[in-house]
Amino acid sequence: MVKTFWGWREEQLPDGTLILTSPAGRTHVTTPGSALLFPSLCTPTTGLPTPTTPPPNHCTDKTAMMPIRGRTRAQERAQRIAGERRCNRNSRTTSPDHPTQNGPRHQMSLPRSELRGNHRKPR
Repeated sequence: MVKTFWGWREEQLPDGTLILTSPAGRTHVTTPGSALLFPSLCTPTTGLPTPTTPPPNHCTDKTAMMPIRGRTRAQERAQRIAGERRCNRNSRTTSPDHPTQNGPRHQMSLPRSELRGNHRKPR
């Protein structure tokens, strides 16, 4: 929490000790809690060597990895609404006493082409 306030500075030593300096100049030193439980694991570490060459850039065009939409969001929404309206119209115009193969008529059944890639409920 201290780091969220202005003026505080922190410094972490290789053994995990954290030195916090307040805006007024007071220092607060904290040791890692693991030092009490696992003192053998608190040996100081050395810095990482700097790489001699920069890592290779595997893909210069980041948009090349993005999937391409078949339809815009507006087209998807319009298609979904049209399918729901078609289903509602069919359920109003057909008699409810004859169940379909998949169950009663009040269940919404859309053609596969309208369900493709759309797994979310409409808002």
